[in-house]
Amino acid sequence: MLDLTIPDMTCGGCARGVTAAIKAIDPGAELVIDIDSHKVQVKTSATAEAVKAAVVEAGFTPA
Repeated sequence: MLDLTIPDMTCGGCARGVTAAIKAIDPGAELVIDIDSHKVQVKTSATAEAVKAAVVEAGFTPA
């Protein structure tokens, strides 16, 4: 399980963008997103580096 904090994820549209970016590299990824706390939990077979790179590519800044 990978835990990310994404401070610039502030709405449902942002959450959908983050989800799409991660699903693009791992279609089987499972995500739990809490917009209010800017937290994303990802269960994925992709590496943490690949997930973070995908999120950055989508225009967000994971911490």
